[in-house]
Amino acid sequence: MRKLHGVQSVAAALAAGAFAVVMSGCGLLSIESWVKVIQAQSSGSVMFLGANLPLDRVQGGFLGLIQVNTSQLPAPLNGTITIEDIRLAASEPKALKQLCVWANPLGTSSGTVHLDVLAGTGSASINLDIDATTGLSQQLGIPPAELKQALNLPLSGVSIQTLLAASQSGSADGLFATNTSFNGNSTIGGIPVTFGLNLAVTNSSTPPIIDADLQAFCDPFFAQQTLVPGLFYGINSKSSYLTAANGDNPAAPVVIALSDVGAVPGNTLHLTRIGTFADSAQLKNGNQTKVSGVFSSTNVVLGTNVQNRIPGALQSGAPAFVTPPVFQGFWIVPTDIPQDFLIDPGLDVVVPAGAQYLIVAPFSPDLTWGDNSGFSLGVALEVK
Repeated sequence: MRKLHGVQSVAAALAAGAFAVVMSGCGLLSIESWVKVIQAQSSGSVMFLGANLPLDRVQGGFLGLIQVNTSQLPAPLNGTITIEDIRLAASEPKALKQLCVWANPLGTSSGTVHLDVLAGTGSASINLDIDATTGLSQQLGIPPAELKQALNLPLSGVSIQTLLAASQSGSADGLFATNTSFNGNSTIGGIPVTFGLNLAVTNSSTPPIIDADLQAFCDPFFAQQTLVPGLFYGINSKSSYLTAANGDNPAAPVVIALSDVGAVPGNTLHLTRIGTFADSAQLKNGNQTKVSGVFSSTNVVLGTNVQNRIPGALQSGAPAFVTPPVFQGFWIVPTDIPQDFLIDPGLDVVVPAGAQYLIVAPFSPDLTWGDNSGFSLGVALEVK
């Protein structure tokens, strides 16, 4: 009986915490995240010249921005969704070779979203406007085809419990998981062709990984998209690469492999801060914008109780970002490292010799990160 009472107490505490989270919303909340294809659970085909050609290696995803007003909580949230970047690729080895799908740079892909956090259900309705091409089309000199379709996506799983978990971790990764399908009609050299994709997806702060051969073919088309100035990487609002103050336990910073964006020492990166975060635990965007970064020769980030948490940190030509000291125990200890620089609102920086990674995190004005919130913060990278 005592054990059962203990379980009930824990359950009550969790329920109270969850209710406190949903009641703490008080303004506009943006969730910017990659919705990535789960390759093992996704498929597609193309109907061409009377043959149904199956696609293999269906990969990629799209960057979506959801905006809702959390002051409506715990009532259902109604808001908007904008698709800012689409990077879908596949192969069909018999005839079409590569297949690329991206957002029409002259159109918009947007719609509405409905989230019932008490029931754990939701949906999104999107008017999709995309361009598509194939390896065969390019060989024949045929321009990309524009395809339009209305999509309805179930977004089940966004509940009080998942919002609580996201609020505690600072990350919206895995908040949305769904299945969708797309069918579009076009022509290749005057011959009718029908594209069909059946996608299982989940969301993540990092961009999708696409096989190198497909990436090389599709990159020029992906680059036509203009809503985001580069490849978006989401940043956990609770993360830091600086030594931590008493009572603070920041999350790990984002570690970006420069090889993932095709950058090598000597290249110039154009970095842009995207979105904001709140210096509070409330579910809202906030108005904090400072994001900093540092190049490193390794992906190692040490524990939060040491000053030089990035042992491979490298100096670049960007202006140094100076950070103040904090209390650890009874001592005042420095947080500043000489190699980092500010990314706000953006800058161009040359990748220094030996650099293989870029490590980024927000800078919190109260020098604590555990109480931050917000799911729209990120940095966009473009190799110039």
